[in-house]
Amino acid sequence: MTGVAKATQDWAGKSVKVKWTSVAKATSYVVKWSTRSDLGSPVYKDSSVVGAWMTSLKPATTYYVTVAAKSGTTAGAWAKKVTVTLQPNAVSTFGTITAKPATNGVTVSIPEVANASDYQVRWSAGPNENRTPDRWTPHFTPWSSAFDPAKRTWTLAGSDSDLTSVAYGNPIYVRAMARNTYYNSTFVRKSAQVSAWPTPTKPVAADTAVHVASFNVQCSGCETSGSPGWSKRAPAIAKVINDKAPDVLTVLEASGPSAGSGSEQAYLDLDRRLANLRLVDSTPMTVSASHQGNRILYDPTKYDVLDHGVLAGIKDYEVYPASSAPDTNTPWAKLRAKDGSGTTFIVVAAHYGIPSSSYGQPRKTLLGQNSTQLLTALNRINPANADGKRLPVVLGGDLNDSRYPEEAIDGAQPTLIRGGFYDSSASQHRYGTAKTTYNDYKPASQQADDPNKDGQRIDYILTQGFQGSDEFVNNWNPGTSVIPSDHNMIEAKVHVPLVR
Repeated sequence: MTGVAKATQDWAGKSVKVKWTSVAKATSYVVKWSTRSDLGSPVYKDSSVVGAWMTSLKPATTYYVTVAAKSGTTAGAWAKKVTVTLQPNAVSTFGTITAKPATNGVTVSIPEVANASDYQVRWSAGPNENRTPDRWTPHFTPWSSAFDPAKRTWTLAGSDSDLTSVAYGNPIYVRAMARNTYYNSTFVRKSAQVSAWPTPTKPVAADTAVHVASFNVQCSGCETSGSPGWSKRAPAIAKVINDKAPDVLTVLEASGPSAGSGSEQAYLDLDRRLANLRLVDSTPMTVSASHQGNRILYDPTKYDVLDHGVLAGIKDYEVYPASSAPDTNTPWAKLRAKDGSGTTFIVVAAHYGIPSSSYGQPRKTLLGQNSTQLLTALNRINPANADGKRLPVVLGGDLNDSRYPEEAIDGAQPTLIRGGFYDSSASQHRYGTAKTTYNDYKPASQQADDPNKDGQRIDYILTQGFQGSDEFVNNWNPGTSVIPSDHNMIEAKVHVPLVR
């Protein structure tokens, strides 16, 4: 019996295949191996063919192996023993990894990585693990064995602490890692980064369908140098709105004279241009002289206005100090559907001012305080009924606050989410969300996708008292020859429940 040698190995399977020279008239072969040089306490394996797999081996361990030919049940002489090793090698590169939505989290799957001894997964709310000084605190799975049967799929939980629970509408960023501690105890191979959003809440189809839009149209006279004025932008703004035909619209910054000094305010001009919508209130608001262009429009064929007003106590921190800051005009309206369902809900148009740099507190913190003030004011005009329930609320607006800087969770949208709101961008269908909602007057051809497909939002449609949306759209390409505004109109299709 001759020619015993290692043929190949299966690292993940902890196996080595040995080969030998065929013996004439042999009916089978028997392989014997052990970690002892005297082949004591061996493992035996029969083989009907030339070649056999030694299994359940320890990596980087010397094994002594021999083979004998058999004729029937009789074995011949053992071949000269040889040594074989399940040889460690440098861990290979990753193939394609995938991340998919899961309930309040994401599920990530990785392919087998050749020569890996262990796997680990890192997930985070932020897209760049090397970003400094702002970094989200990452989460890690424990290192787990890469040997068969290896775990290569994990479900990773979102959390309120890093704004990745489903209601926030934010993705979870994932990277897998592999190492071979038998080859190099310090080197770690990293995969490409992938991301996914938690599975969005599914709206209740039987509830009343409402198509909501929100549009910061930029005030007349606020245009940057070289940008078209209101008279040219207004037709484009109206076209975007009319083409989409929302049932309810919150419009922000529709203020300033529409046709020069002494002319009517932009919101009145816009009202006349909208075929199916009507202003809830066309009179000047009395809370503050500023932010008069924050308005609510509705389809009068579908809804009655039961009540309306302005939320009190939401401070305009554009003015410093806080003791001098006026309230920001934040209109609300109570609408009742005309479809016979009796569905009644409240609409809020919110636009927070950019805080003065004179404040010692971070901008995000002050905008979060605006949301706290809004929640308090909203509860005053929307008291709980005998069952402890309040009317559903739809809020559309420009909160002047995105998810960044990282690790800051006291901003405008997170404060509202913790107050019971749901971001409708966490939708069954999302369109245009790879781009930011603030276009800075860039034409569609210059609006690039975010590298991580998570365009930052400062414009929001949020719902309270119900969750989920059928569709969320960031209208980054208005299809007009004139760029309507420095913001894109956003829209959501939601289902509003009946609260008696």
